[in-house]
Amino acid sequence: MSTPETNRGSDKYSWIANELRGQIASGKFAPGSQLPQRDELEETFNVSKVTLQRAMNLLIEDGFVDATRRKGSFVVPNPPHLYRYALAFQKKPTGDESWLRFWTALSNEASKLEKSHPCRFFTFYGIDGHTDTEDYHDLEREVREHRLAGVIYVATQSEVPDIPVLRESNLPRMTVKSKPQPGWPALTIHTDTLICKALDYVVARGRKRVAFITPPHIAQVRHDFILQEIAARHLTSHIYWLQGIGLEAPALARNCVHLMMHPGQNERPDALVITDDNLVESATGGLVAAGVRVPQEMDVVAHANFPWLTPSIVPAKRLGYDVSAIIKLCRECIDRQRRGESVPAVTEITPLFEDEIGSYP
Repeated sequence: MSTPETNRGSDKYSWIANELRGQIASGKFAPGSQLPQRDELEETFNVSKVTLQRAMNLLIEDGFVDATRRKGSFVVPNPPHLYRYALAFQKKPTGDESWLRFWTALSNEASKLEKSHPCRFFTFYGIDGHTDTEDYHDLEREVREHRLAGVIYVATQSEVPDIPVLRESNLPRMTVKSKPQPGWPALTIHTDTLICKALDYVVARGRKRVAFITPPHIAQVRHDFILQEIAARHLTSHIYWLQGIGLEAPALARNCVHLMMHPGQNERPDALVITDDNLVESATGGLVAAGVRVPQEMDVVAHANFPWLTPSIVPAKRLGYDVSAIIKLCRECIDRQRRGESVPAVTEITPLFEDEIGSYP
C-alpha cells in the first residue's frame, strides 16, 4: 500500500478512501460487488469505526459506494472510473473570436451524450503543461483519486504538451487534432479530403473558377496542394484568390470577399470554398456586400461542425465533421483502452456533406 502522505491531505480516512477507490478502479471490487464487512476493513486498516465511517462517507459522496443496503456496502453499478470523462482543452476561453466554434461544438455534444448514455463529462481549460492553474489542480485531483475513465485532450498545436499528472498515470486518453505521440492515440481531422470534396462538388455544379477563404496555416502549408488539386480538375484560380484569414479577426473575410467579387473586377470566381466555420458568416457577408447572387452566379461550399452550423448569409453547401461521432469515437477508444484492447495510433475523421451525416461506422 502507498502511505497517507502520497495522497490528498494527511488524514487517515482520506488515505483509506483513496486506497479503496484504487482497489475499485483496479477491478478488485467490481461494479455491483460487495465490499468487505466493516469490522474486516477496520482490522485491515487498523482504524476505529469513526475513522472508517468518515472514509466510507467520502466514497459515498464521490459516487463509488452505496451503503444504503442492510447487508453491507456495495460498489455502485456505474462507478466514476467507468463513466466520468475529462474533456481537457489546451486553450483557455478568451471571450473573443480566437475561441473556435469547433471547441464549443465538442462541449455541446458532450453535454448531449450525457442525456442518452450513462456517462458524464467534466471540462478543464488551459491544460497546457503548466501546473499552477486551478483547472490543472482540479484535473490532477480527479486523476489521483480515480474519478475518471479517461481524458479527451483537445489540442491547439501539433504535439500534446507534457502534462505531468497524465505522464505519471496510465489513465486511458485520446487527443483530438494533434499528431499521434507515444501514449496518445490521436483522432485527426482530414482537411485535404475536405478540400478535394469541395472541389469535386463545384465541378459537378459546372463551375470553372474557384476561390478559397481559409485560415492562414492552411493557406501557407497546403497552398501547393490546393493549387495542384484545382489544376487536376481543370479549374481556374489565382494566387490572390487563395486568402488566409486569421481566426482572431474573421471580419476581415468580409472585406477580402467583397474585394474579390466587386463588380469592378475584370475576372471573378464562380465558386467559393470556406474551410473554417469561424469564417463563414463574415465571408458570406462579403458576397452580399458585393451584390453577388447565390446560387445563380456562384456556388458556396462552407465548412461546418455538425449539427452546430455557423450562420451563412447566403445559401451554402455544408461540408464538415459530425461532432457527435467525434465525441463517441473518443469515448469508445478510451473504453477499449481501459478494457486492455488495442486501439489505432490514428483514427481519421473524414468530412461529410450534410446529407451524408450518420454514415460513420
